This record gives sequence, C-alpha cells and structure tokens, in this order.
Amino acid sequence: MTEISTGRPPHYDIKYDEELAIRICNGLRPEFAKDTPECYIKLANECMDANPSNRPSASYIYDELFRWCKIIYNGTAKDKDELVILKAFQSSDSVIPKLSTEISIYPKDKLTSKLLNFKNLSEPVNSLFSLSTSKSIEFVDIPTNSSCKK
Repeated sequence: MTEISTGRPPHYDIKYDEELAIRICNGLRPEFAKDTPECYIKLANECMDANPSNRPSASYIYDELFRWCKIIYNGTAKDKDELVILKAFQSSDSVIPKLSTEISIYPKDKLTSKLLNFKNLSEPVNSLFSLSTSKSIEFVDIPTNSSCKK
C-alpha cells in the first residue's frame, strides 16, 4: 500500500539486507506520500501490524477499498465519514501531477526475496511513531473505473 501511495518500492533508498530486516522487526515501516488520506494510512498500518493476528483479513481490506472506490467513483457521500473520505482522496488527487517516481538505479536482485537466518532475533514490534508526516513524498494516482460501480 505504501508503494501505491509513493510510486516507489518500500525502503527503496535503503540497502536490502539483514540490517534492514532487523530494523523492520524493530518497528521501521515504509513512509507514505504527502496528502495520502488518513483512512488509507490507517488501513496500511493495520496491515503492517507486528502481530499477524491483529492484521485485517483480505475480505475486510477488499471491502474497505471497494467502499472507498464507490464513494470516489460516485463523487457523493451519504454521511460525514464518507464526506471525509471523499474530500481526502479528492485532495490527494491535486498532487498527482507533481508525482516523481524516479528512483536511482540499483541491482535487479534488490527486490528479490532472500532467505535470511537470524539467531536471537527479537519479536517484531510496531512503529512507535506515525510515518504519515515523517517525509514529504508526492502521491500516486489510484485510477477509478467502472469496476467501482457496484
């Protein structure tokens, strides 16, 4: 979800190695683009919860994304919560033309899964701070189409 928000792979500017894996276990999370809707950040953070039992189900994620898609596609809100969602996504659309998805060239195997074996690795923890405002990154377009009409 952060890659959709930023247009860049998570931690694209950090070497993918054992140190990064340990930092993630210690609470490091990817950043979100400037103006990413708070509801989107909240859902993404729930998906990255250190405790897998606390993460939302795939059907819950689908339902939320589909609900947002319908609100945006229809351009109307039934209540205050939907209006907040609609305005947040509409506002985020204003930064799309400024989006820069350029990343420095790196080895093709950077994003390839690797098996890392650790001894005495601490239990994963959640980030102790919100990453939604830690860096200013531009927002990526999430296209709407007829599949949101249901």
